[in-house]
Amino acid sequence: MVRIVVLLALAGVLTSPAARGLYRSWRHRRHERAAVEARSDRMGDFCAAVSRRLGGGDTLLQALGNAAGDGPMSGPLGQIAEEHERGVTLSRAVQRWAAREQTSDAALLSTAVTLASDRVGAQPQLFDRVAATSRARADMTAEARVQAAQARASIWVVAVLPWAVALALLAEGGAAAQVLTSTPLGWFCVGAALLAELAGVAWMRALVGRALR
Repeated sequence: MVRIVVLLALAGVLTSPAARGLYRSWRHRRHERAAVEARSDRMGDFCAAVSRRLGGGDTLLQALGNAAGDGPMSGPLGQIAEEHERGVTLSRAVQRWAAREQTSDAALLSTAVTLASDRVGAQPQLFDRVAATSRARADMTAEARVQAAQARASIWVVAVLPWAVALALLAEGGAAAQVLTSTPLGWFCVGAALLAELAGVAWMRALVGRALR
């Protein structure tokens, strides 16, 4: 009877509005991270396109918008254009976006736009240099992601191994299995171990993710 109550309580927690809200928040953050990565990966191509547009006679804002097209930069450029229409300078609007983006590529683009709009003028060569730098960084990032994938695999091996051992012990039976499955102390130990595992996995994944920034 106690087991049924515990299982029902656990099911209630997992299906609660708070749990669903956390899941939606996690999916939203994951989508945002994927969008940021896509913009960083394509920043070199975007800046090269800006350079070509400037060479064709576009203004800086036109070049940025036309180079974005329907690609990953289309959303941010739409927001930047809206801010610019409300009276915010182009360089300031791009700086705000870069501060939200928090990537090296966004900071590089922000610096280029600031120089082009406030100091040296909209020179295609400036964005050619940014494109070359961004592409070199993209190559380094691709190699780092391969290493990160191996690190993430190692994380899951380390996380799953204790539970595999625990299942083996439970299958053998004995006093330890009886305590874990039939007493409040055992349930507490299992719950504490699960929370510690989740915290450890989240911490290690955060370390790997921070190394890719």
